[in-house]
Amino acid sequence: MLLVGPRVAFFARLAATLRAGGTGADITRDAALAHADEIRGYGAVVFDRATGAEERAAVRAAFAAAGSRAVFVESPAPLVAVLAAQLEQALQGRARGRRRLAGLSAEPGRALVEVAVACRVRVTGHGTSRLRRPRARDLFDERLPPGTHPVPLGARTTYVVARTYGEVLVTAVPAARAP
Repeated sequence: MLLVGPRVAFFARLAATLRAGGTGADITRDAALAHADEIRGYGAVVFDRATGAEERAAVRAAFAAAGSRAVFVESPAPLVAVLAAQLEQALQGRARGRRRLAGLSAEPGRALVEVAVACRVRVTGHGTSRLRRPRARDLFDERLPPGTHPVPLGARTTYVVARTYGEVLVTAVPAARAP
C-alpha cells in the first residue's frame, strides 16, 4: 500500500493497522518522482484528502508510466478501520475467482449481504459517537446460505464491513431522508 499525503496522525494509524495485519504500507508526500521498479511494488494507492488534483494526477501518471496495475482508492473513509477494509477490498478485487460474498449494500436502517456460497459472515457497523470518536459494533456473525440477507443497523452507523474467509466488502450507509 502507498499512502500519499502529509504525515498526519491518521495515515500513521492506518499504516500501523495495515502492518499489524501483515500488509506493507508506506507514507509519502510525493510519489511522482519514485523509481518505476519501486512504484510497481505497490498494489493500492490512497490519497489524503488534502492532496490536490495536480499532485494526484502526477502520481497517477508516474504509476501509468511505470506500467503499474495498482488500484487507486477514490473515496477513502474517514475511519481507520473502514479505510483499512477498503484497501483490503481494493487488493482482493485484482484477484480472479469465485467469490463467497457476492455483494453488500446499505440503506438507512439495514444492510443487505449477498452470499454466493454458504459461508460464515461477520458484519460490523462503523460510525462515530456523539463526541466524534470512532465506534465499531458487531452486527452479525453466523453461517449463511446462498441468497440476500438483511442485517439491521444500529443508530449512527455510517459504514458497514462484511467479512468471510479471505474476503471483505465495504459500503457506506446513506443518510436517512427527511419525511
